[in-house]
Amino acid sequence: MDFSYLLRVLLKRKWIIISATLIAAIAAYLVAKDEKKLYRSYSQFSTGFTSSDEVRVNPDSYNFLEADTKFNNVIVTATSPMVVSLLGYKLLLHDLTSPRPFRRLSESDLQKPLVKSVDMEKATQVLETKWETMGMLTSYLPDEKKLLELLDLYKYDYKSLNRYLAIYRLQHTDYIEIDFEAENPELSAFVTNQLYQEFIRYYKTIKSERSSESIDTLRSLVEKKKTDLDTKNDALRKAGLVDVGVESQSKFDLIRDLQTSLEDEKNKRTQIQYQLQGVNNRLANLKNGASPTSAGDDPSLNNEIVMLRQQRDQAYNDYLASGQKDQNLLDKYNMAKQAYNDKVSSAQGPAKVIASTGPSQSDLEDKKGELQVDLNAANANINSQTQTIDSIKRSLIASSSKSAEVESLLKEAELANKEYLDAKSRYNDAMDQGSSAVNNFKQVLLGQPAILPEPSKTLLIVAGAGFGACMLTILVFVILVYMDSSVKTPVIFEKTVGLRLISMINYMNLKNKTLSDLVAGTAAAADHHEKSRDNVFRELLRKLRFEIEHSGKKVFLFTSTRKGQGKTTLIQALSYSMSLSKKRILILDTNFCNNDLTTQLGAKPSLERLDGYKNEDTLIDTVKGAASDVVPGSVYAIGCEGGDYTPSEVLPRENLLQHLGALTKMFDYVFLEGPPLNDFSDSRELAEHVDGIIAIFSAQHIIKQIDRESIGFFKSLNGKFCGAVLNMVELENVNDV
Repeated sequence: MDFSYLLRVLLKRKWIIISATLIAAIAAYLVAKDEKKLYRSYSQFSTGFTSSDEVRVNPDSYNFLEADTKFNNVIVTATSPMVVSLLGYKLLLHDLTSPRPFRRLSESDLQKPLVKSVDMEKATQVLETKWETMGMLTSYLPDEKKLLELLDLYKYDYKSLNRYLAIYRLQHTDYIEIDFEAENPELSAFVTNQLYQEFIRYYKTIKSERSSESIDTLRSLVEKKKTDLDTKNDALRKAGLVDVGVESQSKFDLIRDLQTSLEDEKNKRTQIQYQLQGVNNRLANLKNGASPTSAGDDPSLNNEIVMLRQQRDQAYNDYLASGQKDQNLLDKYNMAKQAYNDKVSSAQGPAKVIASTGPSQSDLEDKKGELQVDLNAANANINSQTQTIDSIKRSLIASSSKSAEVESLLKEAELANKEYLDAKSRYNDAMDQGSSAVNNFKQVLLGQPAILPEPSKTLLIVAGAGFGACMLTILVFVILVYMDSSVKTPVIFEKTVGLRLISMINYMNLKNKTLSDLVAGTAAAADHHEKSRDNVFRELLRKLRFEIEHSGKKVFLFTSTRKGQGKTTLIQALSYSMSLSKKRILILDTNFCNNDLTTQLGAKPSLERLDGYKNEDTLIDTVKGAASDVVPGSVYAIGCEGGDYTPSEVLPRENLLQHLGALTKMFDYVFLEGPPLNDFSDSRELAEHVDGIIAIFSAQHIIKQIDRESIGFFKSLNGKFCGAVLNMVELENVNDV
């Protein structure tokens, strides 16, 4: 979009813009001058969402984003239809029951069928019930529908109240402000205070309902988790809550002690066996008549065997304690074992018979009986201890499986206890929040009736209406200019068409003027503006004349993309202008489909019949005879009869177009007018016979797709195309280059 052109359009339409602005401002003033004076009241209450002394269940969870959400929730709730409707019910109850109502119905309103049909006493009861129970009036019931219409009549309905109501958070504070404007200062103060009360009442209700539902749910959850925990603890008690590791270690210690005791018993039994063997040997010797002494009765030998046995057992225990990996301990055990076995074998060899005067046979029999009893007791102890060790080992195997079961039960019990404590904590939090959520709201500023009304907004309304109308009018003109595809200025032409512009010609009204007088500067001008327009026309024509004279070409075809572009007038004006510079011009009307040039110049329609040129002299004589003298001695014209045909169809084989170059010896320039390219092919045929082609475009027309096809033809002419002339340009757009 050409902004300089847009600015000129707006300046040209300035009176329309000013008129629209004034009309809108006057209309706004007439509407706003009778506006009622409004009194503004405001109240404030704190929320406790951001104050540091607020009692919080979990202080670490506080964040400002959460606080902003809470503020928004409070504001939306306070302006909700439920709260505002409850306020409207309270206001209507006040006006129906108070001797000093805030608003009174006008006489015309009192005469309405609605007011007459409402039972005020019953209406008061319904409103009180709805207000106390926080219920909403419904239009489904006829009586309540009338009350809704009555609220609307009093302007206590939701839309009317919300129009003058503003609730917002004071920036970066913990306070919310309630503003209301009304024609009655007491009404505005009452609304700001009562709205807070209605909000608190409604907020407590919904909060308690939600808290009750949450608390009931959490209570059920706590009870369920407690039952699960008790079940897990019972199962754990039945399984036996014992540290399996400690129990296993104690059993290992017991087995070790029992094995030690078992070894002692076995040593004791071995000793008894040796003693018993010695007694038996001595009894046998007595029966043989000797008194031998067995090696088994040798106390030193018995003590040595016991010592070797203890060394063997100690080496074995040391090897077991090393995890059966120490080779040195194993070798030590094998050596101790071999020494023990060797000593036992030597002790059981043939008895050495030693003459002695030992005990009698009866003493030996008694000794044998005692040793036999001791041997039986030792065997019984060994069997008992062996069974005990085996039993403990079996219990260790059972304890390993029981250990996994107990460990699983312990984990389940710990998880159940954690879930129970978590549910109980959430339950306690819900109880605390339910009791403290609403208590944080405190009204810190009561609404007071205003003494002075708010400043009048009449001036602001008038200014806004005028400004809006002005902007709207400007926008309309901008849209019209944007949608206007015509090439009104040279800048727009070059951007839209893309052809070289050699000149422009401003628009001229030729009524009561002749073109020759206008070009010569002898035409009468009604005023200075018209005279200036005439002068600009002549100067632009001279510029075009200069471009043609310095183009180096003599024969020119003037054509256009469509009709009505001003070719005929421009050719005549250019010819008159060139005659002033002492140039001889020949005009050929080759626009067979529209021979206006022939008609306006009064030329002889002989172009179609000119034929048979033997030489240049004959050609010149023929042209002189056929041409009409438009400007004596300067401008000549040959017309055509016109018809629905092309040059190749109507002109003879040896026609004048084939000898245009020879005519330049007699004439300085030859001008041809061709039909529009969009509709006819004549100009394409004529282009073959001329030196240069000039395209004429009207600034009052728009460029369409079919025009672009013809423009493409101009661009394909290369050196023959001299440029374009923008015709009929408005005077104020001439300098827009």
